[in-house]
Amino acid sequence: MATAIVTLLADAQEKVVLSSFLLADKGVEDAIFEAAKRGVRVYILIASEARLGREDGEGEFDKRVLAQHKAMLERLGGYALFRSASHFHAKVVIADPDTRPAGILLTANLTREALERNEELAVRLTSAEISGFVDILRWVMWECAEHELAEPSRFRAVKPLGILPHPDRAASVIATTSEVTSVRDEMLNTIKAARSRIVVSSFGWDEDHEVVRSLCVRAREGVDITVLARIRPSSMPALIKLAEAGAQVLGFKWLHAKAIWTDAGEALVMSANFQSDGLDHGFELGVRLRDGRAEEILTRLSRWRATSSWQLFAKPRLGDVVSVAKLWSGKQFDEIEVSPEKNIDLGNVIADSVEILDAPRPSLPKDSGLSLVHKLNCTWTVSAPLLAAKSKEQQRPGKDKEQPKGYFPPAFKEPKGRLVVAIKSSDELLEAKGVMAEIGASAIVLRDTSAGV
Repeated sequence: MATAIVTLLADAQEKVVLSSFLLADKGVEDAIFEAAKRGVRVYILIASEARLGREDGEGEFDKRVLAQHKAMLERLGGYALFRSASHFHAKVVIADPDTRPAGILLTANLTREALERNEELAVRLTSAEISGFVDILRWVMWECAEHELAEPSRFRAVKPLGILPHPDRAASVIATTSEVTSVRDEMLNTIKAARSRIVVSSFGWDEDHEVVRSLCVRAREGVDITVLARIRPSSMPALIKLAEAGAQVLGFKWLHAKAIWTDAGEALVMSANFQSDGLDHGFELGVRLRDGRAEEILTRLSRWRATSSWQLFAKPRLGDVVSVAKLWSGKQFDEIEVSPEKNIDLGNVIADSVEILDAPRPSLPKDSGLSLVHKLNCTWTVSAPLLAAKSKEQQRPGKDKEQPKGYFPPAFKEPKGRLVVAIKSSDELLEAKGVMAEIGASAIVLRDTSAGV
């Protein structure tokens, strides 16, 4: 995409018309500068600097990018005519529209990150499409701009000329301006015309927008809908709504492309997010595709679908989630890891009595994350109880001198009052059971001979 844009600018001979929310790519900047030095007239529409600092881009517009954008204005001021407005968001590059028309419509801002990192789309435009776009761009530049770069470092306020009428609607060109909302209208028509399958992609989503509601209706009707979206907190209400309606919602870290394809054989690519700011107002551009380019859009979207790392489950069932997951709390994401299986050693447990070496499972450790495991294999060791220290050996009652004083195995009373029979090995277990029954002992324990007990 970046190479195609630089090549288009390098081939320009007379005029370049460019629109982008932000411009911060060294290769594109150099190509614009070289074109201007060749005598090519360059007209650039960008968003006002006041909006750039407020834009919610999650890494799209960090301080470094904004600094590069301002340095670009310093360098190109005087070589290109810059006009700006707070609502400019369209992204298109057109060269020599009157003689050798060539143009590219983009979903990407002209920044290095967008052109080299994000999932983005660009469409090479036909001569008829270029003509339609130029008419709109001309009207926007002279009738909608709020500021003009007067010096390399200063914008000045400008007023509409008041002489250019809004252009008539072109066949395949769609736009959002103060006069038309054909991007929104065509999206709704496209969604309605789909027979059984829709694939959509967008950076931004509004839960209550008509386009999102229309997608939900078609999903509940049984239409196979795939949603490709960047994972953003502000988009979650809309994405959850789509998932609950039955759409497959796939998440990406950097996706920024805005497009829709349906099995009616049509696709739309545009700069507008699926939000009111873009579909209902602002300045956006898009193109309707019914030729082979529509199928190529499907190819690109399908490739992203096949390589997506995340899927949204609005109401996950046991077994749906394995491996790393992002848990949405309603305000933020918490990254968790769900394991299919985990082994845990719960340690050693002392049995109550030697003759029954059994014990219930010990309690699981608290705050261990074990609830994020589908199958938990618990093991623990059951050990024979030892005779308590300072236990007192018990003698037989009575004064029969011929009968041994003690028991065999010996009986003891432990410091806490429990009466037990103590053995040295399992060979004494049978006799110990007899003594236990005879004296009513509570348990059989093991004598720790190494300690001299």
